[in-house]
Amino acid sequence: SVTIITSVYPWGKKCGEAEMAGPCKDFVSLLNDFADLPVTFVFVVETTDVDVIKYYDELPSPESGIKADVKIAKGLGIMIDGARLYNPWLNYCLPMHLCQTLGICSNVLSQAASRPLSAAEIRVLCNTFIGDVPDPDVDLGAFLRTIDTFMSNDEHTKWNPATGKNAPLVDVEKLRMKLSPKPTGCGCIIA
Repeated sequence: SVTIITSVYPWGKKCGEAEMAGPCKDFVSLLNDFADLPVTFVFVVETTDVDVIKYYDELPSPESGIKADVKIAKGLGIMIDGARLYNPWLNYCLPMHLCQTLGICSNVLSQAASRPLSAAEIRVLCNTFIGDVPDPDVDLGAFLRTIDTFMSNDEHTKWNPATGKNAPLVDVEKLRMKLSPKPTGCGCIIA
């Protein structure tokens, strides 16, 4: 893989600007030259500029026109803060960050700092870090029991940089609250 650490757009300016149309097409073309080769580009985005982060987050999408294998990783501080905000059930620890920067499950991990992960994305993440887990959309109880079994193992307890304490990779109770069906309506009973 080719790791590129950046804090700016590929040519210094936003690609949406008229004068940047040529360089941005060149950038896409350059990456596509590698589409048929066994190369993965990992962009490690080290900035708090939301527009730059969004630009790189959208690179792996079909709309970008990029056919090469592209993975996105974010800086450790951004990831810890974002994961804590959007996915508080996740212990975004150093081993996860190393996996992200090496391109292992990096697109799902990158999204964990930008928005709440879907049940399908959580499953992909759990399959990557702890092995095959049941589909939470099919059997939420079996999914949570499987994760709970793995989290009781000391191997899945890591130092949590957000809290400064050792914690499991997944807080099963917080994950249960996130994935459990929410009651609808006002909760009123009319007799």
